Amino acid sequence: MTDRKPRFGLIGTGIWARTVQAPAAATCDAVHFCSVFGRREIAAKEIAEAHGAQAFTSLGAFLDSVDIVGISLVPDAQPEFAIAAAAAGKHLLLEKPLATDPVVADAIAEACAKHGVQSAVFFTRLFTPQIRQWVNEAAANGGWLSARTETFARVISDPGNPFYSTRWRSEVGALWDVGPHAVSLLCAALGDVVAVSASKGRGDFTLTTLVHDNGVISTIAITLDAPSPLPGGTVLFGASGKNEVPVPEDWNGESTQAYRNAIAELATAAKSGQPTPYDARFGARVTTILAAAEQSIASGHQVSLDKAQS
Repeated sequence: MTDRKPRFGLIGTGIWARTVQAPAAATCDAVHFCSVFGRREIAAKEIAEAHGAQAFTSLGAFLDSVDIVGISLVPDAQPEFAIAAAAAGKHLLLEKPLATDPVVADAIAEACAKHGVQSAVFFTRLFTPQIRQWVNEAAANGGWLSARTETFARVISDPGNPFYSTRWRSEVGALWDVGPHAVSLLCAALGDVVAVSASKGRGDFTLTTLVHDNGVISTIAITLDAPSPLPGGTVLFGASGKNEVPVPEDWNGESTQAYRNAIAELATAAKSGQPTPYDARFGARVTTILAAAEQSIASGHQVSLDKAQS
């Protein structure tokens, strides 16, 4: 890449692309937002024209127009486009979860490595400055005994929720929607996971226990069909007492800023050749952990994991 700003293009035309990712890309000083790809031409043009970009329905032509690709697709659709973009030498800003199948998630990470492209997975909270600082300090301090994360959302039980009509969330539930946020945050703060056990409760509710490689045990209680608005959060317990993750005041606004941060971080990695901390390999590990939780629910037993690849 030259000294000019890298050209950024977005694949996807859904609500997240329209409300967060395209506006963030258009206002990110680190890149030139120039292209939008969508199979529905009208939707792609609508987003592109709103931000001074060009719409594409040909993937090849789209990839020729960009240096960095942001993907805003459902988990089952993302892998095909991610692997094609990596093969074309494009750096990748990926959605969570990377995939719901560990083999497929690993294939994305391997494609990035094979073709020498940098990647980042948009775990929203990990690109929010105050939470990134909290994570880094928690990891540096150590001495933790346990942790818990709770998310009681109403995405599939409240017709007024903007994500209510997204079919994939209804199909896979909280484990694969908010689960990646919880697992990524806990792994970033506490280290890799070596064993997983999980149970299914009422409706969409799941309770997952993670055993981290340093002996810390964390729990994740999540649902997308909470009967009423309920408080949640993430808190660590240990030698330094109780340490709670900062709660964003404006989630939508902070998500947009987080995406700008992710783009800028990936653009820096693309120029320097130094990987981002939350790259496709990290994202694939999160998929492996969540798949183990799914396996544990089905079998009723704890699932042990091999050490993550470095």
